[in-house]
Amino acid sequence: MDSEDADSQRIDDAYNSQAEHQRKSIKEIPSEAITVAIFCTLAFEAVAVKYSFDEEFTCHPTCIGPKNYLYSFGRIGNHRIILARPHHVGPVQAAHCAATVRQQFPNVQFALSIGTGGGIPHLPRHDIRLGDIAIGIPGDNHPGILEYDFGKYEQDRFVLKGCANKPPSILISADGSLEEDEIMERSPLSKILRTLTTRPKYAHPYVEDILYDAKFHHINKGDDCNGCEAATEKNHVYRPPRPHHQPYVHRGLILSGNGVVKNPRDRDLLRRGYDDAVCFEMEAAGIVDEIPCLVVRGICNYADTHKQDAWRYYAAAAAAAYGKALLCKIDGPHMRQNSSVGDLVRYV
Repeated sequence: MDSEDADSQRIDDAYNSQAEHQRKSIKEIPSEAITVAIFCTLAFEAVAVKYSFDEEFTCHPTCIGPKNYLYSFGRIGNHRIILARPHHVGPVQAAHCAATVRQQFPNVQFALSIGTGGGIPHLPRHDIRLGDIAIGIPGDNHPGILEYDFGKYEQDRFVLKGCANKPPSILISADGSLEEDEIMERSPLSKILRTLTTRPKYAHPYVEDILYDAKFHHINKGDDCNGCEAATEKNHVYRPPRPHHQPYVHRGLILSGNGVVKNPRDRDLLRRGYDDAVCFEMEAAGIVDEIPCLVVRGICNYADTHKQDAWRYYAAAAAAAYGKALLCKIDGPHMRQNSSVGDLVRYV
């Protein structure tokens, strides 16, 4: 064996040794021990959630038929969690993934849909900014999540059809408790987020957060707005400076659908008069009717033509941090009474 082959062999041996050590150090739990599901769509959103785990597990659920999804498993507080990702973006793919999780993990009691979305600024009611957090909470005329493109086109109007399920009461109550903490200035969110933003790529970007007037559209091709800033006709929307860089939490209606909203005209049209709409996203409508679910989104753009990627990672971290703060408000799950309960006591 020459020196190059020997070096290659040593690298392979070191990698295999490390992988074996990781396998032995991560505890395996049964699928019946999983009581909470978290759904993410994009890889960087799922990684932010993984970084929020207090512990990672392995699990090998029994599948009937072909195995269509790979999952990650972990613990937040007293909750054993499955982290699942649909194959593609969109409510239909998300619904299929949620239905599969529901079948394979029968003790899942509720879910969180955690990810990023496009904010709907509506001053002065909603002073939404990049890096903020949107929560789908029921209002007077909506359940917290609305599939904005599901309906029928009549002669002179579009009529929405159907109604999504509301989030489970325990998650609404936990969110209410966090809102109280915010008012009393003792929210755990900033501490959790501070830990997540030490990870590579997830730090606060400290890129200027500019909201452009709805009539001023993106000029140059590409992700940055250098051309917009150089334009003499640019028009910023004035917003008073905030006292800190911590995200604010906006509770209201989250609009879910199949399309990416990237211009202010459609942003306002698809809002369809809902004054408390705070965010657009593309998966949650497919999940909430399969598993009782609360939708959490970090704001990474304003659903306008100036859509950028600089805030994506931080917004994902903010949403993951809120999800962890929420779960830590809730005591460990009450396991269903079935034949496997005795085997689960040591996991709960």
